[in-house]
Amino acid sequence: MNREKFSYALIFCGCFFLALSSAAKQPNFIFILADDMPWYGTAVQMEEGFKASAGQTRRTPVIDQLARDGMTFSRAFAPAGMCAPSRCSIQTGMSAARTRFSGNGNFDAKTREVIYGGRRSKGKLVLEPQPIGSLDPKQDTIAEYLKPLGYASAHIGKWHIYGGGPGKHGYDVHDGPTTNNEGNSENPEDPKLIFSITRKAISFMETQAKAGKPFYLQVSHYAEHNAVQCLPETVAQCLKLKGIQGITSNALRKRVAQRTAMVLDMDRSIGMLLERLDELGLSNNTYVIFMSDNGHHRDTGSKKFLRGNKWWLWEGGIRVPMIVRGPGIKGDSRCDVNVVGYDFLPTFVDLAGGSLDKLRDIDGASITSLLKGQQDRKLSDRFIYFHYPHHRNTAPHSVVLQGDLKYFRFYEQPDSHYLYNLKYAIGETENIAAQNKSAVVRLSREMDRYHLAVKACLPKPNPDADSNYKPFDPDKTWE
Repeated sequence: MNREKFSYALIFCGCFFLALSSAAKQPNFIFILADDMPWYGTAVQMEEGFKASAGQTRRTPVIDQLARDGMTFSRAFAPAGMCAPSRCSIQTGMSAARTRFSGNGNFDAKTREVIYGGRRSKGKLVLEPQPIGSLDPKQDTIAEYLKPLGYASAHIGKWHIYGGGPGKHGYDVHDGPTTNNEGNSENPEDPKLIFSITRKAISFMETQAKAGKPFYLQVSHYAEHNAVQCLPETVAQCLKLKGIQGITSNALRKRVAQRTAMVLDMDRSIGMLLERLDELGLSNNTYVIFMSDNGHHRDTGSKKFLRGNKWWLWEGGIRVPMIVRGPGIKGDSRCDVNVVGYDFLPTFVDLAGGSLDKLRDIDGASITSLLKGQQDRKLSDRFIYFHYPHHRNTAPHSVVLQGDLKYFRFYEQPDSHYLYNLKYAIGETENIAAQNKSAVVRLSREMDRYHLAVKACLPKPNPDADSNYKPFDPDKTWE
């Protein structure tokens, strides 16, 4: 071989191994979790062509760009209709029925025994099982599964699942066992701690970039949970928006402007985070996820079209915005397959090069195939489980979702069935159980099978029920 050919061979081999090394490099993950943001909480249409799926008064230019650079999910669901059980499910990859952390509160965290009753059950037809209300140390988290794969992990912002805080569950950097209280900032220049959270997140990224270590960073914002806080100059800007100026009620116009401003402040902080990620040269090897911990009905100046609210398992309580940007994801793409917050743990492990066979008692599934734009029949046809057997602002109920069909069981009406087709009635206005008896049998049996398998805590009859008590009737009341 002459010298020229030998030089070309060396260059080729060097490029080959450089490419191989780059391809084998583990990705980073940034999971940005908003608080109490409805499906229509951003300016992005979560469902293409469905105008109401974007907040008509919302301004989120950074999140808009994230959608243009990544994939928007029209059927993303929070694991629960309220923050704490949803966050626990996200961390563990398990449904609320399996974790037994199905509601807020820190009840009986030491013995982990089920307690029935309580003041909300008084006079009701069924006694609710009190939620465990604390992350079980035996249930591994995202951080604990990624640590053996070489990852550093940080949880910045709202934790709210007790268990001693993130440091007890694999996180290297964290804010401690925070709840809602810490989010009410006393600094007018740092509403909802939006900007201090972002600065901490940036500092963690810089440290890992310098160390050359892959990382998982969860940025859990307190916005847009009550109480509303925002920069005064942002409110002034939002009051000038045409959509807000057109609101005739002074009180409503002010509320909409303030909440719009709070979300816009958060959006700008996300921009700061992503700008620094780019400066560090990490953008091309980092998955960025934006999602909300649960749904809610928020003042946006638009008419309510999703049934239910926070706490409920109706679409208004659990359908949430979700956007993912990262390596191998086609820009401005969309996915209409059902996905749920407890899918992230197996997805991160999968993308990090870990073995899914080593995950224990996981309900979630890796959605890597969907991120690549592939069809996946197993994901399209699977069952997704939701469980809220409590009386707080609701009637105790559970849900099984498969494809377009969503089956409800209300425990105060054990002989009644409620089935809705989300494709044709996203507002869950028409109970089609009577016309689809075979689907009711299939989904009801699947719910029974699953609850038995995970030893779900279910309500039980109340021997002291009030004879005058009238249970919630889904066919008569549209919340």
